[in-house]
Amino acid sequence: MNKIKPHKRLLILLAMLLIATFGMAQTIIVKDSITNEPISFVNVYFGNKSGGYTDEQGTIAIPKGASQIRLSHISYKTKNIAKITTDSQTIFLVPKITNIDEIAVRAKAPKRIKTKEVGLMKSKTNTKHKGANGFEIALFIPYDSTWAETPYIHSILASLDYSIHYLVFTEIKPPIYATLRFDLRLPDVKTGAPKDKSLIDGGIILPSGQKLGKDGISLTRPIAFPKTGVFVVVEWITTAKISESCNLVSSLNMTLNEEENRTWNKKTFRDMNWMQEQNELAYQNKEIQDFYKGRTPSAKLGLKISKCIFDGTQK
Repeated sequence: MNKIKPHKRLLILLAMLLIATFGMAQTIIVKDSITNEPISFVNVYFGNKSGGYTDEQGTIAIPKGASQIRLSHISYKTKNIAKITTDSQTIFLVPKITNIDEIAVRAKAPKRIKTKEVGLMKSKTNTKHKGANGFEIALFIPYDSTWAETPYIHSILASLDYSIHYLVFTEIKPPIYATLRFDLRLPDVKTGAPKDKSLIDGGIILPSGQKLGKDGISLTRPIAFPKTGVFVVVEWITTAKISESCNLVSSLNMTLNEEENRTWNKKTFRDMNWMQEQNELAYQNKEIQDFYKGRTPSAKLGLKISKCIFDGTQK
């Protein structure tokens, strides 16, 4: 029997390793171009109506045969890559610069700041909007011209449902609880849709499995209510390898009590931009129109606002 020479054995081994490497999905890491820190929950679109999010270490596996790669994050400039090579295992994103109006702080803090709610939180719940990976929904809250002075936004409110009995899980067992990103954005002057810029430093993350209380999620610092009005945005995120059509927990409660629908949605992994809720193809169906009595569901989102903001560190 002929023995394989040591150097040939090494070449065969290297060839096998190369075949195994190229046969596997390539993993990339996404980092901040300035701080060099990994960026979690970057939206990565692969083409063919599929995509995913980077994990907390900024990594994601690019599936074999991905037709394109588009990386987007509300705090960074979108980046398109035509081809991933071994030299591009680390991808850097450039931060966006967002200017926020200065906050006038009063010197004396009261014992309690009186706040009120604006939005649709108190409206009757008529249906639910199921969450899905890469799905965003937004409610536009206009500025009230009767306000004597500009109020400040303290918290984002959302009416969420954590039950799972109504969900149809074909690929998810047990159910997956989504990470939620809450954000505030200005309306685009031309389209009326939410702008691709955050007013609160990229939004606030509610970790998977953590429930949102009745007081909502507090801003790290209050901001003045924009005179143009503001969008409250919720984004469903999971790093699990699932289809974007699979339902995630939680879902968002919806109301039919609003004559004017100011709800918009976006399906990133279907390569779709923002659209008004009433323009959804599903609502053009006669059976669904009859079911909803010709009305379109509105998102039960809201804000806690106050007439002024104080420096709570002072006595």
